[in-house]
Amino acid sequence: MSHGKVVLMACGSFSPPTYMHLRMFEIAKDYLQSLGLATVVGGIMSPVHDAYGKKDLVAAHHRIAMLKLALRSSSWVKVSEWETQQSGWTRTRVSLQYHQDTINAHASLSSLNVTDPPSWLPDDVINVNDITNSIDEPDNLMERLNGNRNEQVTVKLLCGADLLESFATPGLWADEDLETIVGRHGLVVVSRAGCDPGKFVYDSDMLYKYRNNVTLVTNYIANEVSSTVIRRLVRRCESAKYLTDDAILAYIRQHKLYGATTLHTEYNLLNDLISTYDKKSPQDVIMASPEETSFKNILISIRDKPSIVDETITVKRARKSNFLMPNNHTDSVSPIDMIKPKMAYVDKVPPSYVPGKAVKIVSDVNEHKIKEDKGGGCAL
Repeated sequence: MSHGKVVLMACGSFSPPTYMHLRMFEIAKDYLQSLGLATVVGGIMSPVHDAYGKKDLVAAHHRIAMLKLALRSSSWVKVSEWETQQSGWTRTRVSLQYHQDTINAHASLSSLNVTDPPSWLPDDVINVNDITNSIDEPDNLMERLNGNRNEQVTVKLLCGADLLESFATPGLWADEDLETIVGRHGLVVVSRAGCDPGKFVYDSDMLYKYRNNVTLVTNYIANEVSSTVIRRLVRRCESAKYLTDDAILAYIRQHKLYGATTLHTEYNLLNDLISTYDKKSPQDVIMASPEETSFKNILISIRDKPSIVDETITVKRARKSNFLMPNNHTDSVSPIDMIKPKMAYVDKVPPSYVPGKAVKIVSDVNEHKIKEDKGGGCAL
């Protein structure tokens, strides 16, 4: 029997997120849709509030940043920051109900004018609000609107077998919460091969009562990676590469999370990319002209080189052939002071000195005029 439209939602610490956290969504979606059990229209990862107080739980803004890095290639799973924005820890039952109510409110006709939906809202739900801008014929448009209006979206809790087994831990879950989570929303449980969550459902009176709302999915591809393993490797300065996204490992190193050090250069390139991600682009930076003292500093390197003097450089270059002009032309480069060359000491350079102004080009056409002006002296 089909459960209609479903959004899969995973709640947890995600400190840090692993590939298995992400794989659960893909495994569950394939299973539900391949068997015609539901149409999965979106996925949500909801990190827990800092007040949850679990060991090695880093600040929420770090966990959200890592989740966004992990999901940057996903086209249907998004991060919800709602739990982390509350005044304290939020029960899973309340979080599921909030997200389900918000999704259905935006999918209804009464919310067609909403222009600022939450960032975590599934794209398929947002597209319902854009349907009035369609170029379809009116009859087809109303048919599509009625279909979307009448079909509600169910948010189901996506979890592993370990969370399912935690339902039996005395005092960990309130009976009212379990009744609402399983009876109103439903569970999609991804377990590893060799595990028998079906027996756990059979042994629990509450789970057995709502067994039609519990979907068991077996993952036959072994993947034992966990957040605990990654934290341990990072703390021991060992490689955690290929257990989670490289960008997440780079983020951990950059912010020194879980006891990470900066001794490792394994992720330096990604660290540089992340560190400059939010910086201004060059066109946003106002460039200032170098001050006059900057040019003086350039000349410090020649302070101890008295052999450097201003010289005249003769450059010969060919001219275009012309029956009225000679074929060759000679240019001379001479100092501004034609009488006495000066040593290029830094302490003798005037404050107004700017490199490039010490020489000028003198054409051989008027070279004889310079000699006349200088009393017949020779150009150096």
